[in-house]
Amino acid sequence: MSKFFIFLLILFLLISCNSEKSGARLSLENYLISLKNEEFQNAYSILSSQVKKNCKFYNFQKRAFENYDAIKYSRLIYSGESKSGNNIRVNFMIKIDDEVNLFDMQILDPYIDEEVARFIFEEENWVLDNLIWPLDLCEEAK
Repeated sequence: MSKFFIFLLILFLLISCNSEKSGARLSLENYLISLKNEEFQNAYSILSSQVKKNCKFYNFQKRAFENYDAIKYSRLIYSGESKSGNNIRVNFMIKIDDEVNLFDMQILDPYIDEEVARFIFEEENWVLDNLIWPLDLCEEAK
């Protein structure tokens, strides 16, 4: 009986370790890495045509510069994804490291609410179809 449980445990570990990242998740990682590396044009290229229509590169780049400390000192915590047709929703949380003065950003908890990145398949690529924190607004709130 104990051999059976050990077998199930090993099988579970093999299956969980063998999972590949989806194209949408890789696109999200590339987007965030590009932002951290200040490669804003590359990050912008991962956005869908609809998002680009509503958020011109100049405004996107300006917001990225304004929020760079939040970008630089944050980490993504992946929590799952779901697919529906040509759409994928990637759920994640953001963890802010200690180097950022949280009170300047009006954030009290280093864990932000769960975020959802929506991806669509456009021109043979998974592209981000919504703006996500910390660039969730293209222009400054007035």
